[in-house]
Amino acid sequence: MAEVIQPLMLDYAVTDANSHFDHALVNVGGELIQYPIYNTVISGRTILKYIYLKDTEIVGKQILGASLMDNQGRTLANRALNIIKNDRGFLIGFEFSIKLEAKAIV
Repeated sequence: MAEVIQPLMLDYAVTDANSHFDHALVNVGGELIQYPIYNTVISGRTILKYIYLKDTEIVGKQILGASLMDNQGRTLANRALNIIKNDRGFLIGFEFSIKLEAKAIV
């Protein structure tokens, strides 16, 4: 049986999904702090988004979680954390694998 979904459609799904991520909100000790998306890596059908925390003002504070947001401030993804920030940078990663399924109706 031939594949219903063609590679181009999957490429479109990856490109579209990636276009909606705008910034991150990181919960630092109960305060939400906005961070830019530090890096994006697209490999095949996988999107990796990275948020980098280098701020020295948050050393010793508890990082409780991070959310990826769209440009209207709506939450697209959440990640719970429970880390005490040290004096080095901290990288938070999100991984999205894009998969589509279609069924032929006869």
